[in-house]
Amino acid sequence: MNEKDMHKADFVTSVVLLVFSITVVWMSIEMPRLENRDINPLTVPGIVPGFLGVVIGIFSLILLERSLRHRGYKLELNGEKLGFFFRKSSSLRMFGTIGLALFYAWGLIGRIPYPVSTFLFVFLFIVLFEYSKSDTAERKRKKILMAAVMAVVVSAIVSAVFRYLFLVKLP
Repeated sequence: MNEKDMHKADFVTSVVLLVFSITVVWMSIEMPRLENRDINPLTVPGIVPGFLGVVIGIFSLILLERSLRHRGYKLELNGEKLGFFFRKSSSLRMFGTIGLALFYAWGLIGRIPYPVSTFLFVFLFIVLFEYSKSDTAERKRKKILMAAVMAVVVSAIVSAVFRYLFLVKLP
């Protein structure tokens, strides 16, 4: 990717991240503040997401300013460039990641126990991005076995940390 294309990518990325950060801040403000329980305002559920949303917003504004300075807003899009973008392996991985994350958040969490949904997410993620058609059958089996082992370990650790360290009741 040349420098001109990088400024265009920075422009698009900064706009997406800015919209994302505004959404996160808005949703964190909308979270319950638990005033009726005399909760310290610095411990409300939305404070960490809100802080992270603000930080992402600041960095996206810096990236936006830099891309505007280098005329990154001149995207010069056409059908050929869009087709190339949607066929690139990096774009396919990005869309796969987004789809898998949405499936985890909206399809699994709350419908099946948290450790099981986390196991499925991690397992599918590893298999999706490590699987190669050109691998031998033995190598494919090893990758699937390692994905299962890593998914069990990650699911157990994340579930234990949330439940026993952060005292969060998991769905």
